[in-house]
Amino acid sequence: MTKTTAHLFVLVAFAGVGSLPALACGGGQKPAETASAPSDTSVLDQTPPASSAAAAPADSSSAAAAASTDASPSPLAQVLTTDSGQIQKIYDAASSAPAATLKPDGAKGGDVLAKGVRDIAKKLPAGMQPDGPLAMGAVKEKQHLQTDITLQPGKCYSIVGYSKKVKDLDLYLLLPPGILSGQDLSDDNKPVIGGQPQPMCPVSQTPVTYKLDIFADQGAGDVAVQLFSKGQ
Repeated sequence: MTKTTAHLFVLVAFAGVGSLPALACGGGQKPAETASAPSDTSVLDQTPPASSAAAAPADSSSAAAAASTDASPSPLAQVLTTDSGQIQKIYDAASSAPAATLKPDGAKGGDVLAKGVRDIAKKLPAGMQPDGPLAMGAVKEKQHLQTDITLQPGKCYSIVGYSKKVKDLDLYLLLPPGILSGQDLSDDNKPVIGGQPQPMCPVSQTPVTYKLDIFADQGAGDVAVQLFSKGQ
């Protein structure tokens, strides 16, 4: 009787010990299953914001492109050349070209070049007067000559060129690093930028210095260029 009772106590003890791991495992599995559900839901909830984030760079790049376009200044006068590569070549050639000789009294002399400039200027908008020195020099065919021209706020401008021997003299008004602000529209020896019907009237509130390219497209010889201005 004592042995049987002892066996019963042992069996009960083993049964109790055996049940503890089972309860521990069961209790550990539930939180794991509960935790997995929110994880799946959070992944699904993040999908729409990911699409929105992908669209943001496209919008930003479009805005940057628009800002870049707006940053380029508008030409002061009409232009025929629009190819950026060609304009850059013109600017680079002008930058490395010899500088014109500057005659302090402008187009007031009695020489042939000064007189030719004055004759062309008669067709400019009313009120235009010589402004600054007369740029002069000798240029070979397909070669460049250059000078700097500063345009002041509150004035309107025209640029007149003349040559007796260069049959096609071209003028290009440029801003660094290679922006075309105006050019003559003729194929002759009397180029004008900002002539009829409208001169160049800068909107900048500060003086701006331009590079003027003087190019002998056909023929060679002496050339002269004069800036004219009047108040706005």
